[in-house]
Amino acid sequence: MSRFKAAVLDTSLFRRCYIICLFFCNITMLIVPAYIGLAVMFCWGSFLVIYNEIKKHTALKTRHGLWLILFLFASVFTLIFHISSQFMTNLYNVMMILHAAMCFFIFYGIHTEKHLNFRREFYSICSFIVYATTVMGVIGLACLMAGIRVEVFHIGFIIFENRFTGMYMNPNYLGYISVFAIFCCHALTKKDFIEISGRKRVSRIWLGSCVTLNAISLLLCDSNASMILAIGYAVVYCVYKIFDSKEKLDFGKIVKKSLASLLSGIFIVTSLLFVRHVVQLGFSEIVRMTGTVHVMEQEEPIDEKVITFEHKNANVDSGRLTLWKQAAQMFTVSPVTGVGRANIYEIGEGMFENGVKFSDKYGIFAPYITDFHNGYIMIIISAGALGFVLFGIFIVKFFWRLSRHVLRNSALGDSTLPCMYAFLCAYMAFALVEITLLYNLTFMVLTFWLILGYSSCFLTKLEPDHPIEHFTLFKRKFRRTLL
Repeated sequence: MSRFKAAVLDTSLFRRCYIICLFFCNITMLIVPAYIGLAVMFCWGSFLVIYNEIKKHTALKTRHGLWLILFLFASVFTLIFHISSQFMTNLYNVMMILHAAMCFFIFYGIHTEKHLNFRREFYSICSFIVYATTVMGVIGLACLMAGIRVEVFHIGFIIFENRFTGMYMNPNYLGYISVFAIFCCHALTKKDFIEISGRKRVSRIWLGSCVTLNAISLLLCDSNASMILAIGYAVVYCVYKIFDSKEKLDFGKIVKKSLASLLSGIFIVTSLLFVRHVVQLGFSEIVRMTGTVHVMEQEEPIDEKVITFEHKNANVDSGRLTLWKQAAQMFTVSPVTGVGRANIYEIGEGMFENGVKFSDKYGIFAPYITDFHNGYIMIIISAGALGFVLFGIFIVKFFWRLSRHVLRNSALGDSTLPCMYAFLCAYMAFALVEITLLYNLTFMVLTFWLILGYSSCFLTKLEPDHPIEHFTLFKRKFRRTLL
């Protein structure tokens, strides 16, 4: 086999390249070449999905894969049932089905790849995130301190709509990437992770710098959704550490540990919110004192004295309640099969006076970006109640198995699994208010499936399939883990 062919068929290489490419899609100055690269990556991933299924039957080896297979079949049925006269709409729906297959069988399906050192792959991604976000953080905060603000083609970076964006496209993207970077730093401190991956430990200077810069960025971007993710991660991991004990728990100890968990959660929430307020006030004063250099397309400069790093929309929901009310109305159009991801914009234009809320801000990309800012709602609207139930069965089954091992096995404390578990739990809460879970080709979505996949690798090792149990369906035998 030639080196080129081996590289093309290397799913581990694809995952690393894909995640890196999606990361650069969030960097304002690199967005054009990054999206060109993403188009190539998507074609590569689509080929791997088809090739691996034909040659290796990946879907039938995936844990709880039956529900994912049925979900894809339901999505195809939705595509046919709501086929549009517009070619681009149909093409985008097909792309979303291929994207879902990539999430399911290349990212989550990592555990089907025998002899793969998934820790080494995870290490390479973590180290890239640490170095890249640290560099971006230095540049972004340096520009902020120097009073530089740029707005090109209505995309502002450093400061945009009174919030810190750094070098990123959107303050919400910055917030998510900052939390993910902190999670990666935490994973890189785990002794077992470094030893089994066979790599050198990342310098503590780099880790400390990464955590500090990303923590400041998270506080200045004023993303409430990302703050929920950060708080959720800290609270879940803290509760895990409180209950992580080899000693047997009686009623009294359970009560004490539960009370300690409650107090810890309250402390984490109040502390982070207080620190965010203080940091925003401090940097607001710095911006006021240093002034700002404008490199903008608009004629009238904005008074920088008003920059407080707080969201301009005073409502806590930031317009999401209106979006969710519109989603409830759209659900009645096709409650069982859904309307299809790409049809949301078109149906919204016909149902609501100004279309789906915020869609007017997306310009020509509105048919592909319009979203209800809730991962669960997007699934139930796009795939209907049928798709939502199938997806829900998969999620519940997976988390049930994962929780049993994480919460019962104290020997896992030195591994990255508790970190992954805390991140995934926090992400499920984060998905209630952000563009997440499945129907978007973004760094925010793919990293969820990546961590889900690495967690499944742990499950495969903790639950070896020897002897392999089977069940019979249509006179054929399948692995019990498929259910």
